[in-house]
Amino acid sequence: MRVCIVLHTDLFHPWPVLRPMREAEVLRSAGREVHVVSWIKDLAADWPAHEVRDGLEITRIKLAPPRGGWKRGVGYRGVMERFAGEIVSLKPDAILCHDLEMLWASVMAKRKLGVPLLYHAHENWPAMVSERSFVEGLAFGFLERRLIRDVDHVYTVGEVLASKYRAWGKPVTVQYGSKGLAEMPRMTGDSMAARRAERGFAPEDFVVGIAGSLGRDEALPVILEALAALPPATKLHVVGGLPDRIASARTMVSGFGLASRVSFTGPLPTPAYLEETALLDVGLAIFFPTSANQRYVVPLKLFDYMGLGVPAIVSDFPEMRRIAIEECHFGVPVPPKSPHALRDAISGLSGDPARRESMRRAALACFEHTFAWERQREILEASHPIFRADGRA
Repeated sequence: MRVCIVLHTDLFHPWPVLRPMREAEVLRSAGREVHVVSWIKDLAADWPAHEVRDGLEITRIKLAPPRGGWKRGVGYRGVMERFAGEIVSLKPDAILCHDLEMLWASVMAKRKLGVPLLYHAHENWPAMVSERSFVEGLAFGFLERRLIRDVDHVYTVGEVLASKYRAWGKPVTVQYGSKGLAEMPRMTGDSMAARRAERGFAPEDFVVGIAGSLGRDEALPVILEALAALPPATKLHVVGGLPDRIASARTMVSGFGLASRVSFTGPLPTPAYLEETALLDVGLAIFFPTSANQRYVVPLKLFDYMGLGVPAIVSDFPEMRRIAIEECHFGVPVPPKSPHALRDAISGLSGDPARRESMRRAALACFEHTFAWERQREILEASHPIFRADGRA
């Protein structure tokens, strides 16, 4: 049985896209042949158009995103027809589409082939697109509402988004892209102290950190303003991030006069990234409310903090509050635009090691029983016959 995964980005570059990687893992373990079709928008990328990697058949199609007013809409249709043709040529027995940007092509292919179509809505795409264009956001909202009729099952990242698709009459599975229990390093107190010393932290330092991609919505100015008002022993450790984002962040750090209190690891492979994140006393997931999308999705770093037992301070958004505070009890919510609230939250946790230990234990327990990949895999396998070796409903 052949399955085609459709992506609007590359599966492996600039870093692996976790959810489809996990999905491919489950499909292959169920005996499926997996093809991945990706839209590569960077025409300078030197990745091969076709390759076999980790047992997956990869097809990359390089096309510049259409631009310019009404021509953008016409060009987008042409791109979708190109991808639909590629999907159809593979003759899959099922199509797994990730994100709304590729759903039109996937629906075209489904109508031609008459096979099941599963749709992963990682974001509230219309809300996200509306940040740059209100009209385009409306257009994508209308497009999704029409295309969803051809979708057999929806996967999404939170209950708020799930409720939208359920109201449209679709079966929905909430699925989080968390890592596995086996991936999480379990460091002793001595090994952690030694590792922190290698990084230049003193025993009395209180280390808060930002893990992950250092995205454009990360409230770094607020974090730095809060840090500047805290004692010098409070340090910020930025784990991961792409070079251009790090360069921009360093400039901002220098502007605040905090270069001696902020450290950067640069890009890291996953095992090293997790080991560095485990060194934190508190992890930050503070994002500006740039759109409705930010309020209803959960950043992957939150699950990394959870799996490592790192207490978290999070933007007071509904879905992060539900998971980090109401369900798992390892987080503190703050208004993301308030450096004073963030300063007080960091100060409060710094002075209360017993509370941090309680949050650490709660995080580990919640991860093990609910959010670890091992639990999410069980949910995925139960969601649709394609993920089970016997293929039974």
